[in-house]
Amino acid sequence: MRTRLLTLCIVSSLAAVADTSFGQGFVLTGVGPVNRSMGGVATAAPVDATGAIQWNPAAISGLPASRVDIGVDLVYNRNRVNSGVALGTPGQITGSTDSNSGVSPLPAIGLVYKPDASPWTYGLGLNTVGGFMVNFPASTSNPIFIPPGAGGVIGQSYSRLAVLQVAPTIAYEISEGLSFGVAPTINMVDAQASPFPFAAPNAGGFPQAVGNRPVWGLGIQAGLFYQSQSGINLGASIKSPQWFERFEWNSTDDAGLPRDVSSQLEFPMIVSLGAAYAGIEHVLLGVDVRYVDFDSTQGFGEPTTITPNGLTGLGWESVILVAFGAQVEVTDRLTLRAGYSYHDNPIREMDTMFNILAPAPYQHLLSLGGSCQLTDAIIANFGWVHAFDKTINGPIIGPAGPVPLSNVGLSQETDSFLLGLSVLF
Repeated sequence: MRTRLLTLCIVSSLAAVADTSFGQGFVLTGVGPVNRSMGGVATAAPVDATGAIQWNPAAISGLPASRVDIGVDLVYNRNRVNSGVALGTPGQITGSTDSNSGVSPLPAIGLVYKPDASPWTYGLGLNTVGGFMVNFPASTSNPIFIPPGAGGVIGQSYSRLAVLQVAPTIAYEISEGLSFGVAPTINMVDAQASPFPFAAPNAGGFPQAVGNRPVWGLGIQAGLFYQSQSGINLGASIKSPQWFERFEWNSTDDAGLPRDVSSQLEFPMIVSLGAAYAGIEHVLLGVDVRYVDFDSTQGFGEPTTITPNGLTGLGWESVILVAFGAQVEVTDRLTLRAGYSYHDNPIREMDTMFNILAPAPYQHLLSLGGSCQLTDAIIANFGWVHAFDKTINGPIIGPAGPVPLSNVGLSQETDSFLLGLSVLF
């Protein structure tokens, strides 16, 4: 049993970087209270500045007036990891551990300016496009979180991610109803993980990656938006990969002496297609389909191969997301919204162990929300998003392959509470 746990200790530590590698939670289904309460639909259904800038820069020309949208998404993650070794035998060890991650605020700000009688529309987005924190305490019963010194695996584990994206945006109406938009994307990333498995281990285990500065990255997005007189809207956009500078952390070896660890990562390319119908008075219906290219993204698509220099990649698969959204203007002052989205899970069950600190296996999200017109120029927005509980299971993976009679279960359920204000001008 102790030999098996030692093997587990060596390889399961690789899971700790998953959140630093951004994980599925990094590619949020929407930004801001209005867009998120619509299920993230915005490619052909511009309702607010933040959603339009995030998913289709050309769609800002479809907004009826200049506006500023300010919102915050309060995310409450419930993450759990179950693991066991020697299952079904008298010497089995099993346990369950919850993450003490609390509530994380994700701000979103969008500005759109539409000059009178001009084919040009200008925008600026300052959005949290990813945010995550997992904080698993040490355990005396869960093999994954039993400290190595006690014959277990990795002990207490922590990871944090915060990604802020700035997108100065411009759209031009090429002809009546047809617009083209483009926006460079500037990213700032704060990522930490302990331990860090994309580096050669120290004698006592993998080093920490918690001492670093913000990392910057660049990309670009472009899109087309068509708005017909009949109420049918169409949209398409593409976000390039986001190319980051190299991530570097000040770490230490077993003696506490300085050691540098680093990794090169990217954010995946995203292609979005959308359609919407506004031909029913006071009603807007929309659908978005997105393709997220994890397969070709550095740090994501590489196989999960264990080497003397650490883990080579996460082996993620590209995913498709489908989102539906509806908006109904109930009165002159009250608007209600609802949305639903589904996406594939990029994490293969065989790789569950490598993603215990990026626990985003959820696939079904339901959203509700609305807006209340306080004055002619000020609107209060609110909403709620629920990611239904989802669990994936896989074996413990050792250098020789799956460990017999072992299991790792990864669960997640999330609620997000949305608040914000819009100012029309």
